[in-house]
Amino acid sequence: MRTADLLTVIVAVVALGLAVTCAVLAVRLSTAASALRDAATAFEDEAVPAVQELRAAVARATDQVDRVEDLLDVATAIGTRVDGATDATYRALTSPVIKGVAIATGTRKAARRLRKAE
Repeated sequence: MRTADLLTVIVAVVALGLAVTCAVLAVRLSTAASALRDAATAFEDEAVPAVQELRAAVARATDQVDRVEDLLDVATAIGTRVDGATDATYRALTSPVIKGVAIATGTRKAARRLRKAE
């Protein structure tokens, strides 16, 4: 056998080995791509409903926050009215009560003096 024939056989064997290796890699790559496609489909099947639920929850939370803000506005308005009414009541009652106490005190003093004078 000549050297050229030997080299041709060696190159053919190496080329056959490379072809087999490429075929095995192609099959594995195809399997991996199929598994990735299945995983992506499963993720999409679960992610889409989860995102829809999340959006609905955010919408409900936004509505609740709006309601709480409205309640706080009402509570603030009521507090302001109560403060105003308390202040008005204090001003309206303080003067007559003080005058009443002054009259009672003056009457007591006058009564004591009248008793002493008798």
